[in-house]
Amino acid sequence: RLNNEMKEAIRELIQKVVEELLQKIRTQFLQALQGRRNRFKRSQLKQAQNFDWKRTIQSNLKNYQPDLQKLIIQTPYFNARVQKHLPWEIVLCVDQSGSMMDSIMYAAICASILAALPAVNISLVLFDTQIVDLSHLAHDPVEVLLTIQLGGGTNIGQALQYCQKKIKQPHRSILVLISDFEEGASVQQMLNTTNQLNQQGCKLLGLAALDQAANPVYDSNMAQKLQERGMQIAAMTPEHLATWFAEVMQ
Repeated sequence: RLNNEMKEAIRELIQKVVEELLQKIRTQFLQALQGRRNRFKRSQLKQAQNFDWKRTIQSNLKNYQPDLQKLIIQTPYFNARVQKHLPWEIVLCVDQSGSMMDSIMYAAICASILAALPAVNISLVLFDTQIVDLSHLAHDPVEVLLTIQLGGGTNIGQALQYCQKKIKQPHRSILVLISDFEEGASVQQMLNTTNQLNQQGCKLLGLAALDQAANPVYDSNMAQKLQERGMQIAAMTPEHLATWFAEVMQ
């Protein structure tokens, strides 16, 4: 039911937070794409970001032209890079049960911020008592999350088990659960799966639901149990997401 003006305001907020987040973690993302420089190994690949200016100056000092006051570079040197790291894999697991009705805007904004990051593979999973995998639409979750409302009960454990199967490299993976943590099915299944993911090395983030007035709306007792099993829990507005997410990725 949103009008175009409201949708544009949402997109502007998302872009603002994305830019802030990139400023905080740009170094980590670039390393994920390129690998760190190895200054002890040379490369024949001549790229500006690999340029070894110290070695180049030292090796070409004999070519200095006093009359021109210039150093003539005959042999430039470049560093190799260590083995490239795999990109981060982020699985967004978004609760769309009936109890999340007031938080759907918040979920859409947070999901869109994470989906806009470079050097990540994004999966988008929506659930109530059913599971819908919309990873192929993860590049624009605003439209997805603001137009689809499942509205049934809640089975968080089942959704986490589904997401667990999608994770290929746990130590380079982050599972983000956006929910009010009001489990309507097996609590033990939810807690056991959370514990398994944590032991496998997957980073677990629980973004607690906020209503339209930015007030936390979630089961604090259940959130505490998830936290005890390795999931970091936070109730925050999207503006604070950048700082928190950057800390996790470091």
